[in-house]
Amino acid sequence: MRISRTKTTSLIGALAITGLLLTGCAGGQSKADACKVLESGLTDLQSELTSSLSDAATDPEGASEALQTVSDKFSENASKVSNDEVKGAADDADKALSTLVSEFKTYASDPTNADTTALTDASTDVQETFTELSTVCN
Repeated sequence: MRISRTKTTSLIGALAITGLLLTGCAGGQSKADACKVLESGLTDLQSELTSSLSDAATDPEGASEALQTVSDKFSENASKVSNDEVKGAADDADKALSTLVSEFKTYASDPTNADTTALTDASTDVQETFTELSTVCN
């Protein structure tokens, strides 16, 4: 089963919020600094990720690699967060993003037999956890 354009667009939307939701954060290693740490470097990856995910139906491996890069960067950033208020939300978002990467890799390796429900659920979880993180950061 091919990933539909609607699901691809939804996935792009979910991941686009990664950088955008955290942009209101600034300050010292308070809550605001922790949010800034999470944002670091993700904006630079935004256009590459968007482009790769736009081509997910024709180049699922490329999209999977781009998604892994973003996930790795976010995990690296989340490990630097020490603010208690932000740490829980960052860890939840990190876990959700890692699950999405795993589901997307499964899709990329065999698009015709992929569990699109699991992929959609993982995408929804990313949206929800990053929305929660945005609430904490703003």
